[in-house]
Amino acid sequence: MSFETKKGMVYEPVNPILTSLFNTLKKNAPVLDGSRVFEDLVEAYETLDQDLKEEMKCQSA
Repeated sequence: MSFETKKGMVYEPVNPILTSLFNTLKKNAPVLDGSRVFEDLVEAYETLDQDLKEEMKCQSA
């Protein structure tokens, strides 16, 4: 699952902790896309998703 923004695709998180944030961003994208606040939230979401992926990778090694 994913949704498109003016800056590109936003993909569903691997870690279920971020599912609520992803769903909120997806739901509000049609209205907020392009605003600075929305871009900051998407950036924070993507950073958290990447950090959690790396953490999961380190734990399984």
